[in-house]
Amino acid sequence: RPPAAGVPGDLGAVAYGMVDLPAAQSREPLLFDADRTGHLFIIGSSRSGRSQTLRTLAAALSNRHSTADLHLYAIDCGNGALLPLAGLPHCGAVVDRLQVERLDRMLGWFTTELTRRQAMFGERGVADLTEQRRGAAAGQRLPHLFLMVDRFEVFERDFATYDNGSYLDRLARLLRDGAGVGVHVILAGDKVLGASRFAGATEEKLVLRLNDRTDYSMVGLNSKDVPPEQTPGRAIRLGDNAEAQIAVLGPDTSGQGQAAVLAEGARRICDRDAGVPVAARPRRFVALPDLVTYAEVSRSAPAGARPLTAFVGVGGDEVVPLGPDLADIPTFAIGGPPRSGRSTALLTVARSLLERGTGILVVAPRRSPLRDLAGLPGVSAVVQDAGVAATDFRKMLQSMPQDTGAVIVDDAELLAQSDIDGDLNTLARGAAGNGWGLVVAGNAEALSLGLAGWLTQLKRNRSGLLIAPQSITDGELIGLRIPRGIIGQSGNPGRAYLHLGDGVLTAVQVPRAE
Repeated sequence: RPPAAGVPGDLGAVAYGMVDLPAAQSREPLLFDADRTGHLFIIGSSRSGRSQTLRTLAAALSNRHSTADLHLYAIDCGNGALLPLAGLPHCGAVVDRLQVERLDRMLGWFTTELTRRQAMFGERGVADLTEQRRGAAAGQRLPHLFLMVDRFEVFERDFATYDNGSYLDRLARLLRDGAGVGVHVILAGDKVLGASRFAGATEEKLVLRLNDRTDYSMVGLNSKDVPPEQTPGRAIRLGDNAEAQIAVLGPDTSGQGQAAVLAEGARRICDRDAGVPVAARPRRFVALPDLVTYAEVSRSAPAGARPLTAFVGVGGDEVVPLGPDLADIPTFAIGGPPRSGRSTALLTVARSLLERGTGILVVAPRRSPLRDLAGLPGVSAVVQDAGVAATDFRKMLQSMPQDTGAVIVDDAELLAQSDIDGDLNTLARGAAGNGWGLVVAGNAEALSLGLAGWLTQLKRNRSGLLIAPQSITDGELIGLRIPRGIIGQSGNPGRAYLHLGDGVLTAVQVPRAE
C-alpha cells in the first residue's frame, strides 16, 4: 500500500497491480492517483482481464477512500461483471446497457454536474478539483466522481446513432472536460479505444492481450515490444512500455470467486462508512420497476399534499410518486395511441385527486374505466355524451360541493368542437380560479393537431404525459422536444414520459389497472 496523502484534501494514490522495471531491476506498485490522473483506458480482447481490472481498481479506491470523498458509477455492457460494485457504499448505480432510460438519467446528471462544477470553479477562481479540496473545509470538499464502462465497444455500437448519438456525445464531453473538475472516466474495451474519436482523451492506457498482434499498432504499440504470451491481467503500460500485472481480489480467480470477495469487502466498507451523512453519499439512480400497483404508489406518496396535487406514476432517480400540481399549471394532458394505457393513467390521476379531497367531474364519451368512478364520494357526475350541452355542463360544475375541483376528460379529441369548448377554454386558461383544473387524455396526434381554443391553451401550458409516442410531433402536446430514441418503441407496459413544465422529460411507470 502506498503512503497516505500528506496534504489535507488530497486522496493519495492506490495500488491495483505491480509494474516490472527490468532496467532498474525492481518492481513497484501500479498506482492510480485521483489527484493527478484524469482518465484511464484499459484495452484488450475478450477474456484478457478487462473486467477484472475495473473490479480491482474499484475495490482499491473504495477500500482506501471514504464514501464522502469518492463516488462511483458503472455502465456494464458485458456479462454483469460489474454488478457486485453496487454493494459498495461509494457506488451510486451499476447500469445495464439495456436500461436506456436509467442510463439517460445518469449521463444527464453527469453532464449537469460537470457544468455546475465548471461554473463554481470559475466563480471562485479555482483551477481544478484538487485545488478546491485543498482550500475547502472537510465538509465542503467535492467528491471525485468515477464513471466506469465495461466493454466500451458494445456501448459505442449500441449508442452510435441512438437519439442522434447524444449518449456518445455526453460521454465525449466528460472525457474532454471532466478531468479538471474531478470526473474520471475509466473505459475498458477492445482495439476501438485506440482508433475511435476518444483515442486522444488520455495518455493513461493499459494494453492487455489483443488476439490479433497487428492490432497493437492501432493502440500505439510495436508488436515487438509485446511479450509473445500475455496471460489474463498482464498489461503493457503505454506511457513507458513497462509490463504490469493487475492484482486479483482473492485466490479464487473465477468470476464468482472475485464477486464473493468484493461482496465481503463491501460489507466491511459499509460498516466503516456507516457514519457518512446522507448528503455526502453518492446520488442514486434507482431502476424503474416493470410493474407497480396503485396501492404501492399511494402508500409512498407524501402525506399532507395539497388538494389539487396528483400523481400519475413513479419515476425520478429515487423512483417516487410524480405528477401534476393543478394549482400551479391548471391543465395536464395525457397522450398516446389507442390501447396504450392512457385511460389507466387518467384513472390514476383521478383517484389520487379524490384521495386528496379534490372533487371531480368526469366526461367519458366512450367506454372507459373512468365511468366506474360514478357514485364514489367526491365524484359529482360522470358524463357519457360528447354532445353535452353547455348549460347542463355548467350546472354540474356549479353543483360540485368542494372548494376545489377538476374536470377529467377521456377521449378528449371528441370534444374538440363541442358545445362546451368555451367552458373547457376557461378551465385551461385558469380563468375559473386557482381551485380548478382540467385533466384530459386522448390520441396524442389528434390532440397535437387540434385547433380548438382550449386545445391550443392545453399545449401552451406545457404539462403532460406521453405514452408510446409514435411521432416527433407528439411532443407538441406537452410542449417539449422528445428524443428520437423513444419514438415507436413498444417498451414496458405502463412506461411513459412526464413533463411538468420545467423542461425536463422524466420516465415514469404508471400503476397497472386494478
